[in-house]
Amino acid sequence: MYRLTEDRFEKAEPILEKYRAKLHHTGKIDARGLEKELRKCWHTGSREVKDIVMRLSKTTRYKYLAAYYMEHSDAGKKPLTEFWPTLSVVYGIEYYQHPMRESKRKAFWRKLRTK
Repeated sequence: MYRLTEDRFEKAEPILEKYRAKLHHTGKIDARGLEKELRKCWHTGSREVKDIVMRLSKTTRYKYLAAYYMEHSDAGKKPLTEFWPTLSVVYGIEYYQHPMRESKRKAFWRKLRTK
């Protein structure tokens, strides 16, 4: 897995903050644009960005940004299966296909609007 070193984080922090602010202000972002900017910033591919985004989902500051990216990075289709375990943790369910997934997902996103 690609590691988010302190150096890489400092380099990407303005990008992360820009997209985080937009998400908290409007409730949506261009997930593909975020990936493109991070790839350019780190001179890397999408696999490495995905690894880092999954790690960012464990942070308080970037949890919503990471979740949005995971939900929307595949051109608006359902999340890639590689993100299912991470999204399950974010939503607070045992597994991605859990019957309560949609209600838990909605509850998760309601919290963004109350922050």
